Amino acid sequence: MMRESKFNVHKMTVLAILTAGAIVIGILESLIPSIGIPGVKLGLSNIVILVVLYELGIWETLLVSLSRVLIVSLVRGTFLSMGFVMSLSGALLSLGIMILFFLLIRKFSIIGVSVIGALFHVFGQIGVSMIYLSTAYVLYYLPIIALSAIITGVIVGISAQLIINTKVISKQKEKYKF
Repeated sequence: MMRESKFNVHKMTVLAILTAGAIVIGILESLIPSIGIPGVKLGLSNIVILVVLYELGIWETLLVSLSRVLIVSLVRGTFLSMGFVMSLSGALLSLGIMILFFLLIRKFSIIGVSVIGALFHVFGQIGVSMIYLSTAYVLYYLPIIALSAIITGVIVGISAQLIINTKVISKQKEKYKF
């Protein structure tokens, strides 16, 4: 008789694959130069974060997102640097607001949740920049970077929805009961 386990090997495997995907995307994206606006990135690894949030849950999303931030910073040699602190603060603020909108404000689509997350990621980074640089002049950068966040948030949200629509993860969940 097979012993019931709190940890499902299949779920852990899916999480490991998704985490690896988010890390690889994060590393590859960090190698792409900014798209005309310094510091602006597409945030493509957030596609994975949204898929995990909608398909697997909150704790799993926290695990994948924080693992991605930590491992990408270690691989790139930026751990505990200003870039790491900005990435971590943006990720935590973004995750917090996306979870809030996902759980409590169900009127938002995955695209809306993605845009809100992208905006709050920027707000977290701007906040850290203001503290680090001891100036509010960084706020002048906010309108253009917020507009970029809205555009990339829409792209990320649509991409995540397309992946969810394939039902790849939901089929795994059904087949392996996690």
